[in-house]
Amino acid sequence: MQTTNLASDIPVVRTSEAGRSSKLTFKEKISYGLGDLGSNLMWGIVGSFLLYFYTDVALIPVAATGTLILVARILDSIIDPVIGGFVDRTNTRYGRARPYILFGIVPFAIMLILTFTSPDLSNTGKIIYASVTYIIAGLLYSIVNVPYGALMPMMTRSGEEKDQLSSYRMVGMAGGSIIVTALTTPMVKFFGGGNEQKGYLFTTIVFAVLSSIMFLIVFKNCKERYVEPVSAHKAKGSLIQTYKSAFKNAPWVSTIVFSLLLFIRTGATVSITIFFCLHVLHNPGMISILLPALYVSLLCSAAITPAFLKKFKQRKGNIIAQILFMIALSIMPFFEHNMAMFVGLWLVANIFGGISSGAVFSMIANSVDYNEWKFNNKSEGTLYAGYSFATKVGMALGSAVVGYTLAFTGYSAENVTAGASSAINVLFFAIPLVCTVLQIAAICFYKLDAIHPQVVRELDARRSAV
Repeated sequence: MQTTNLASDIPVVRTSEAGRSSKLTFKEKISYGLGDLGSNLMWGIVGSFLLYFYTDVALIPVAATGTLILVARILDSIIDPVIGGFVDRTNTRYGRARPYILFGIVPFAIMLILTFTSPDLSNTGKIIYASVTYIIAGLLYSIVNVPYGALMPMMTRSGEEKDQLSSYRMVGMAGGSIIVTALTTPMVKFFGGGNEQKGYLFTTIVFAVLSSIMFLIVFKNCKERYVEPVSAHKAKGSLIQTYKSAFKNAPWVSTIVFSLLLFIRTGATVSITIFFCLHVLHNPGMISILLPALYVSLLCSAAITPAFLKKFKQRKGNIIAQILFMIALSIMPFFEHNMAMFVGLWLVANIFGGISSGAVFSMIANSVDYNEWKFNNKSEGTLYAGYSFATKVGMALGSAVVGYTLAFTGYSAENVTAGASSAINVLFFAIPLVCTVLQIAAICFYKLDAIHPQVVRELDARRSAV
C-alpha cells in the first residue's frame, strides 16, 4: 500500500501487517551486522589511532590534540539529535532510515580519508585543517550511523530478535575493530615504506572503500517493517518537546548514562593502550596483541550475550558482568611481567565487560518501545541519537583525559619522562575501574525488564485495533 508524505508529497511505502509479523531472515541479520563491521573499519581507526596520528605523525602539539578531539566531538554530538529528528520525520520511497545510509556513506568515506591526510602546514595550519576535517567527518558519521542504529526497532519488535541483531552488531563491531587494530600498523608500514603519513593515507582509503560497500549492503537487504507514515503533527513537531518526553523515559535515561560511561571507558582504554605498550611494557609489539585481543573478547561476548541476557535480563546481567570485569582487571597489575597471564586476564576481563557493548543496543530498542507505549511517540531516530551522542562524547572524553594527562606530565614523543610513564600506567587501570563503578550505579535505574513483554503485547494490540 502506498501513502504520501503530508509535508513533501514524496511517495512512501506503508508496510503491511503481514510484513510486520514476518521474522527476520538470516540474510538481514548478517547484513545488519555488516553495518557495524563497516562502521568500525572507518571509525575504529579514528578511535584507535587518531590521537597517535595527530601527536606523532602530523606532529600537532599534544595539548592541542586533546582539546581538538574533545571540542570536535561535543560540537559534532549536538548534531545527533537534529539528525535523529530528521529520521523521525522522514518519509521516502526508500523508507525512513535507509536513505541516509545510501546518500551519506560515500561523503563520509571521502572526509575520513582527508582526516588522515597530513598537509605540510604550520602548527596553526595543521590544527585548523585537523579541526575542520575531523568535525565534518564526525558530522557525516552521524548522518550514516544514527539512522543505522534507529533501523533496529524498525526491523523488529521482538526482544529476542533485537538481542540477536545486537549480537550480530557486536560481531561486526569486534570484527572491524580487530581488523583495524591488528592490521593498521602492518598496512601503514606496507603502504608507507617508512613514510607513516603516506601509510596512514592509503590504509584509510582501503578501509573507507570496504566500509562503503558494507553499508550499501545494509541499505539493500535490511527492511523497515515497523514504520508508520509521518503525520502532519509529527512533521512539524518540536524536537525540544520530543526530548522533554524522552527525559521522562527512565529506561532510556539510564541507558544513555550507562552508555556514556561505557564509551568514556572505551575511549580512554583504546587511546592509552598504545602508550602503555610503548612506555610501560616497553614492547611495541604488544599494541598488535592487546588492542586486537580487546575486540577478540567482544567476539566471545557476542557468542554468550544473548543466552546471558536471556537468563539474567538486562539490569542484573549487566551488573554481574561488570563486577566480573572489575575483578579480572584489578588482578592484572600483578602480572605485568608475565605476558601470558596478563593477556589472559585482559581477555577474561573484556569478555565480561563486552557484554554491555551488546546489551545497550537492545536496551535502546526496548526504550523506543517503552516510549511509544508510554507517550504514544516512537521517535526511533531521536532516541537513538542519544546513544550516538553518548558514543561520541564518551569516546572524546576518554581520549581527552588521556591527552590532558599526558600534557600535564610533560609527555613528548621525543622525550618520555618517568612521570609520564607512571601516569600512563595508572590511567590504564584507574579509568576503566572508576567508570565501571559508575556504570553499575546507572544501570540500577533500568527497570524495564519486568514489563517489556507486556509493553510489546499492548503495542501489538493497539496496532491490531487500528
